[in-house]
Amino acid sequence: MEQRRMDYHLHTLHSFDGRQSLDELCRTMLEKGVGEICLTEHIEPGHPDSTCDVPPLWDAVFQEVREARQRYPQLTIRTGVEIGDNPLCRDAIMKELDSLPLDFRLLSLHLVNGVDCYCAPEYFDGKTRKQAYREYAEAKASSVTQWMDFDSVAHIGYVAKFSVYQGKERPLVYEDAPDAFDTLLKYVIANDKCIEVNTSGYASTGDTLPHRSILRRYIELGGENFTFGSDSHDTARDYDGIERAKDMVRAMGGKYQASFDKRKRLLYRI
Repeated sequence: MEQRRMDYHLHTLHSFDGRQSLDELCRTMLEKGVGEICLTEHIEPGHPDSTCDVPPLWDAVFQEVREARQRYPQLTIRTGVEIGDNPLCRDAIMKELDSLPLDFRLLSLHLVNGVDCYCAPEYFDGKTRKQAYREYAEAKASSVTQWMDFDSVAHIGYVAKFSVYQGKERPLVYEDAPDAFDTLLKYVIANDKCIEVNTSGYASTGDTLPHRSILRRYIELGGENFTFGSDSHDTARDYDGIERAKDMVRAMGGKYQASFDKRKRLLYRI
């Protein structure tokens, strides 16, 4: 089983916060020796900030990808989505997704009880660290276990990325909510899904999202399948940290890196 340089969490100008064109992304990835990318443009139905609830124009996305595949035949380009889960809109989200011919579904959660963890002052106000982190962990476990049709779970530990806490207190670790994490991880394993290793955490928490303690527990429970993503929104971060993260997961006994073609999973050695 071969290895492959892939990035499965990427945003372009088709996401409300994207700052790179697909052409810029493709050229940068080829310069870095990457063989496969997957666009995971945002959908955030019902987000309280209306500037976030701006879905991609999917026909334009698919057309642009078709053209890019012709211009860059040496690069495999997949189309995916980062699902911004919202319990109030779940049925509508699922219906929309079923109408889209996507390769990959990345299940994300930014809203906890209606507040985006990105809005640190609002989210953390009036809570202890234990309360803020456990509230997120429980919401994340609930989100994952109430979805069936996804391929990988995005950036477990998103709450720590924008946390008001610093130093050793900043990362969300397994010990913060072991029951919630075990529920989530066991569900992923039982339903043959993947866990994303998101390298954007290196800049904020000093570790991946999820933290290595959660990844270690996933492997202990029998989890084998991972996707790796830089969560890049601009060319400066494309593929950033992925080889470092793969080395870490490999050293812990992680086995497989997944890619997806029309929702069919393909496995490579990490």
